[in-house]
Amino acid sequence: MDDGGVCGTQEKLVAIWNMLVEESPKLGLELNPTKCEWSWLDPKCILPCPIRVPGGNDMQVTLVPTDEIEMLGVPLGSDEKAAAYVKKKLLGKLTTMVNRLADFNDIQSAFFLLRTSFNIVKATHFMRTTPLAKWKKEADKFDQQIWDAAQSILGWTFSEQIWKQACLTPRLGGLGLRRVVDHAEIAFSASWNEAQGTCREKWTPRPDVTWTRSQKYGSFKKDEEILKKLIEQAPNQRERQRLNRLQCEHSGAWISAVPSTLDGNDTVMRPRNFQVAVAMRLGLPVLDEEKSCSLCMQTIDVFGDHAACCAMSSDRIHRHNRVRNLLDKIAQEGMLSPVMEKKGILGDVDHRRPGDVSIPIWRANKGLAIDVAVTSPLASSNLNDSQPCESYATWKKHAYYDEDFKGTAFEFAAMVFETTGGINNEGIEVLRQLFRFAAKHQAVQLSVYAGRAWARLACNIQSSVSQCFLNRAGSVAAIENDIDFLSLNL
Repeated sequence: MDDGGVCGTQEKLVAIWNMLVEESPKLGLELNPTKCEWSWLDPKCILPCPIRVPGGNDMQVTLVPTDEIEMLGVPLGSDEKAAAYVKKKLLGKLTTMVNRLADFNDIQSAFFLLRTSFNIVKATHFMRTTPLAKWKKEADKFDQQIWDAAQSILGWTFSEQIWKQACLTPRLGGLGLRRVVDHAEIAFSASWNEAQGTCREKWTPRPDVTWTRSQKYGSFKKDEEILKKLIEQAPNQRERQRLNRLQCEHSGAWISAVPSTLDGNDTVMRPRNFQVAVAMRLGLPVLDEEKSCSLCMQTIDVFGDHAACCAMSSDRIHRHNRVRNLLDKIAQEGMLSPVMEKKGILGDVDHRRPGDVSIPIWRANKGLAIDVAVTSPLASSNLNDSQPCESYATWKKHAYYDEDFKGTAFEFAAMVFETTGGINNEGIEVLRQLFRFAAKHQAVQLSVYAGRAWARLACNIQSSVSQCFLNRAGSVAAIENDIDFLSLNL
């Protein structure tokens, strides 16, 4: 039997106790006085508990002072006692645990644990049950410890502006490290309204209940407000473009990806790659000062944007082929018999293979040739383009190939990824259909397979983009040795 509470006059509570003592054994239940508590709602009352049971003092019902009342882990007493209770439960072992995370060699795993086990999820219970005014200092301290822990794990220091972005949901360009002080009042208001509806009662309105919809929706709207201010305060077009493109669908899938090898190594990122990818997402400088690219001798600014566009070496080919190979693997899991770099789609024409991954039968008895590309929205030519991936697909893919595909046995689809994680709409629709086929043939629930597949693609992109920078910045990180030399020769 779960915990419960009864409020009433002394006479009624004693009568209820006596009834429980008599009737509970008939149901196979037995009262345990040592697990029961009695509290006077009048804080001035100093009378003892009126219930006495056979046995010594250690067998009696505990008398709890009014300002220390607590039920189901919720402090209901004075503000001072509530704050002390929250401090003990919320902050008691937090420092020790997050310090251990900071000592992990695997940055990605350490950050994943911080985000899913020690961040706002640890405070959600108090956010929904205890007004923030009762524990505001503890909430501020909790947020500060998470801030410090994130810096220690990732090896970067965050300004106030950077930390605000990091605290946004990944869907809006953040790292998912939401601040308690930003969302606690929304959580409490949502919980209060939900409880009122569940009880089918009309409660006296509270001044601190200002939100009437769900906590999830309220927190997302709050993040949107914060992001809007960050964009308004951005110092230049480059920063505005970065913040805008991070809102693309699935662009933050690599942040929430479980670093597991269960379905391959796609979602496992090397520590230095993950560290650089986070810095680029947050707009942090990855260099102390501008320097010359070690491969083409052009200038790399402190944000490393040049590395994603540099045509020297095979890095861009490697980046492209990693995505292509994963796309081929997903199509194979869907039993679609894909062919990489298929020849002859457009007839006997040399050097024209628009099908990075070609599927023999897609729909209406026609195949599908998928052309994969990656573009940087932060390149100088894209800074004023609100949708670089869409423009690239339209003008550099469809404008070049559409006419030639007329009358062939294949349809053509351009799948264009942005280095910040965005994907063009056509590419998203093709991927969703591929996921449907693969989920059914792998006997996996679609939502599970799709969530994992988006994460695999996103991690691939970010690992490759960060490696492009590392290969040019004179880092001790080694150049990846898994380049597909066969595809390079092609």
